[in-house]
Amino acid sequence: MTFDESFASAQATAFAFLVAEHGFRAVVNEVTRENAEDGVVGRFVYEDTVARAPRRTVSLKVAPLRLQLSLDVARVAAGSFTIEEVHAVDGRGPFPRREHGLYDAMDSPELLLAEFVRLAGVLEAAGARFFADEADFWEDLRDLRERRADVEEIKRILALSRTAFHDRDWALVIDLLGPIERRLGSTATGRLAYARRHLAGAA
Repeated sequence: MTFDESFASAQATAFAFLVAEHGFRAVVNEVTRENAEDGVVGRFVYEDTVARAPRRTVSLKVAPLRLQLSLDVARVAAGSFTIEEVHAVDGRGPFPRREHGLYDAMDSPELLLAEFVRLAGVLEAAGARFFADEADFWEDLRDLRERRADVEEIKRILALSRTAFHDRDWALVIDLLGPIERRLGSTATGRLAYARRHLAGAA
């Protein structure tokens, strides 16, 4: 069985519930070979068929040579979100980890199907509000993304402040940490206080 055949079969089997239970239909189901570096890339998109706007979609992309596998849900005007984000909002327990290597799955219909079933299972278990198209579901996803982006920004600032502290750039340490002082842990708070003392002493 070729990868094209394996992909078509695996996605149709794993995500049959989208059609049977939720009124979605496949609008994209393709395998492309764009360049040697990416190798084969499989992609599908399912779209809801309910006669209302905005549309909702479920899309998957797998690029075995790049070891990339993603499943996203989207709603026009609300944006696109990963299955990991959906699970973080409405899932229970840890996100199920990949069990098989994608490079191996490229040549094994059974392994490819297993990975698709894993992601489909997460969507079935955590996707009730997506399928109900609840407005606050999309708000919760946006809030989660904003919180995570905020955490990443704090991490970036802390890393920059550590470098500035080691370089004895006290003014930069204060510029970086001062605006987020109330959110700092004991170590960063100590650095900020130390920088302030040194800068005041140098004045």
